[in-house]
Amino acid sequence: MSPALCLVVAVPTSPSGDTDGRLLEATLASFVAQGEGSWEVLTVEVPADPSPLGAAALTHAATTTTAAYVALVEAGDRLEPGALSAVLEGVGDRRPGLLYTDEQWPAQGAAGIFTKPDWMPRYLEALPYPGRLTFFRRDVLLDAGAWRHEHGPAFEWDTLLRVTELTDDVVHVPVLGVSRHRPPELASLLESGRDAVAARFRRLDVPATVEVVRSGDQGFLRVWRDVPDPPLVTLVIPTAGGRRKVRGEDVVLVTNALRALLERTSYPRWEVVLVVSDGTPAETIRESTALLGDRLAAVVPVSGPFNFSRSVNSGAAAARGDFVLALNDDTEVIEPRWLDRMVAVAQDPDVGAVGAKLLFEDGRIQHAGIVFANDGRPLHVHIFESDADAGHFGSKVVDLDYLAVTGACLLVRRSLYETVGGFTEDLPLNFNDVDFCLKLVATGHRVVCTPYARLHHYESSTRHAEVRDFELEALAWWRPWTLADPHVNVRGIV
Repeated sequence: MSPALCLVVAVPTSPSGDTDGRLLEATLASFVAQGEGSWEVLTVEVPADPSPLGAAALTHAATTTTAAYVALVEAGDRLEPGALSAVLEGVGDRRPGLLYTDEQWPAQGAAGIFTKPDWMPRYLEALPYPGRLTFFRRDVLLDAGAWRHEHGPAFEWDTLLRVTELTDDVVHVPVLGVSRHRPPELASLLESGRDAVAARFRRLDVPATVEVVRSGDQGFLRVWRDVPDPPLVTLVIPTAGGRRKVRGEDVVLVTNALRALLERTSYPRWEVVLVVSDGTPAETIRESTALLGDRLAAVVPVSGPFNFSRSVNSGAAAARGDFVLALNDDTEVIEPRWLDRMVAVAQDPDVGAVGAKLLFEDGRIQHAGIVFANDGRPLHVHIFESDADAGHFGSKVVDLDYLAVTGACLLVRRSLYETVGGFTEDLPLNFNDVDFCLKLVATGHRVVCTPYARLHHYESSTRHAEVRDFELEALAWWRPWTLADPHVNVRGIV
């Protein structure tokens, strides 16, 4: 009977043919410690540096085994107790295209512990995050060409990219699967990784530019999908003409927001629908109208108690754009390409909504995506944290999927907006954005937050919204989805 799992151990050899037997012994001992089970191990001697010969030898091992799943590790890596049993449990009857576990390596504190989110294609384009321990279904691995040498040090990253072009059935097994004997040399992978990711987009016939982004001692890739024919975007901005101090000056929030939009937005095709509540000063409406000029599509009045959902729905009904962007009047654009970036992400057919990174006035993070705690409560990731670092393996600086993003700056295709019925008007204040995003997720679409669109959000850092029972009940309806939050690892929120 064929084994279910095959562990291929790459054993680096020096030019003289020497190997470090102690490293291999450590790996094999950890394999034996897994106990009896449906698995086998193959050792393959490869040159110390990636080469055509090494890639061919590893691929030959994948063709030799009859196991259903194949993983690659390096001599010196140690399987953690129970790792293979956990992977087999993940395979189950589903037989996914690939499975990956969490991992660790020698480093100070938590720096070398990589707890990973569930499957996110865009994260893979920024970082080879499935890493080790990754088991590929052998038939899919071989159909993808297994391990190849064209991209040098990034050959494992390249394999992940090619395999996931053939299957999107990817399972994260949230256990510590392997301890590497040395940290992955991610910085050295960036240039060859950029070539591998660029090749992926050429294969998919998607025009895109891939850039290297460095943040401190970390590095990642950023993909800009081309937008050759920019669609019209309608910005729906509800306002009551409120005021507050910004940088020490008393300002009308909506006119402050509009000036920043006009001065700093590089995206060419956008219009504004201004949704004005009862009591909005006439002077504020006149000044806003004058500021916008030809950018103004409509002024839509709404009456009654403030209802964010009704305001945005009313504005969206007057939209002419292919995309609708809900935008709070207490925001201020920071960087010119914010809307270019959001549209570039949103044009992917599988994307339902795109959110932005929002900062408090003092520069700390107010919003970078929403996750759900085990009790179902929505939480802003990285709130009150500095925006000066990359976060846990780039979580502050790369595009990531979430179940929800804030409605303070949310872009959606207008046809999708209409398909899900817009915002739920029975949720006038709280959780309307969460509910809206989850409606998109329920249709099979992804919600993405891009940190390359940054705006200030002049929401008070001490404000705590009063949550009412009916709002909690509405949130409870989504528990089957929020319990499967891709960022909530059983070992902690990623």
